[in-house]
Amino acid sequence: MLPRTHINPPSHWVTEPKLPYSQAVRCGELIFTTGQVALDTNLTVIAATDLRGQIHAAVDDLCGVLDAADTKPTDLVQLRAFYIPTNTLTSDEIMEWIGQCLGFLGAAGPTITLVPVEILMSPGVLFEIEGVAMRGQRGQSLDRTAASDPHWYGLPSPFSHILRVGQMLFTSGITARNRAGMVLSPGDLTGQSHAVLQRLDGLLRQLGSDIRDVVKTNVFNVELGNAQDWSAPALARASYYPEPGPAATGISLRTAEPRDVMIINDVIAMRGEDGQRMARSYVWPNNHWDWPVHLPYRHGIRCGDLVFLGGQVPLNQDASVAYKGDMAAQTELSMEYIRRVLHEFGLDFTHVVRINTFYATGDTGDADESLWKRNLHARFTHFVSPGPTTTGIPLPYLAYAEMNIEIDVIAMV
Repeated sequence: MLPRTHINPPSHWVTEPKLPYSQAVRCGELIFTTGQVALDTNLTVIAATDLRGQIHAAVDDLCGVLDAADTKPTDLVQLRAFYIPTNTLTSDEIMEWIGQCLGFLGAAGPTITLVPVEILMSPGVLFEIEGVAMRGQRGQSLDRTAASDPHWYGLPSPFSHILRVGQMLFTSGITARNRAGMVLSPGDLTGQSHAVLQRLDGLLRQLGSDIRDVVKTNVFNVELGNAQDWSAPALARASYYPEPGPAATGISLRTAEPRDVMIINDVIAMRGEDGQRMARSYVWPNNHWDWPVHLPYRHGIRCGDLVFLGGQVPLNQDASVAYKGDMAAQTELSMEYIRRVLHEFGLDFTHVVRINTFYATGDTGDADESLWKRNLHARFTHFVSPGPTTTGIPLPYLAYAEMNIEIDVIAMV
């Protein structure tokens, strides 16, 4: 197994009771961070009711974790932030404020995905941000190249539409907004899906890659959370990927920002620095769950030293939901699916560097700490200290009715 370093700054907040996860994990040139929120060491929310203040505190914590990992904000390649919308800041203003809190990062800044949600892990928390950074194994900064599409909506400084560092390519969360800020195909998730996938392919081509190099796609859709509404746009996006395709995670949202946006999609792609496609292997364990329509995605994909898993959910082989109403049992089944995929690659939970979880709380929006902690315990019984990084996001519902959890992981060999 590649050597890895787990980072837990002594002055950082720690969940109660302590669980086997790390604030950051460094393996090779990659550094993954846990989702950072505005908490003090007593787990009291900082700047309660103040979104701007919570962004500042969470980004400060992110920078502190990077510093403890001998990494700098200038090494960030990807950010993903979740926030509860307020009347004080628009989504564009939130991105601008995140950039200001990070400080000067240079011309080729990180990518960013901004996702509005209705609730977060505990009452009073309005913002959560996770990151990926890259730095040379000898401590040197790595060359990076950014690109943008002038025909599509721009991002505030210092963020990039797409960023390449070595073999790795990261995109921001792409939407169907054009240069003027207008949303193409308003009210039409399938139409917006086509626009976004075409844009992703165009961005990748600017940096010597294309959609066939994608190893992980993360999609946030405005949809009602049922298989009927999910299928048509899912098939539209899938039509852009050859088979076998990347690992995929798809999450349902009730609304997005700005108004009329119905899809936010970021991807990770890998292409050799010599311009050649990289070898990859795929797994689909026997008796594994499947989607209700045929899609090109695979449950696990290995490229280089990285292994990406698609979001694992508590479905049966016939796409029916297992253990309806029992989140603990659904979590255990999803973790068992993760174990099987890792096993097919000759890996286990010790190889996991990041685990992200989306869990349904129902229309009541019940995100009390007891639910969050029960969810954490169900997942982290599979890990030993110091453990991977983690981000957990509550949502009113997921893609299928009565499905309560979706978990994806990144592992390194």
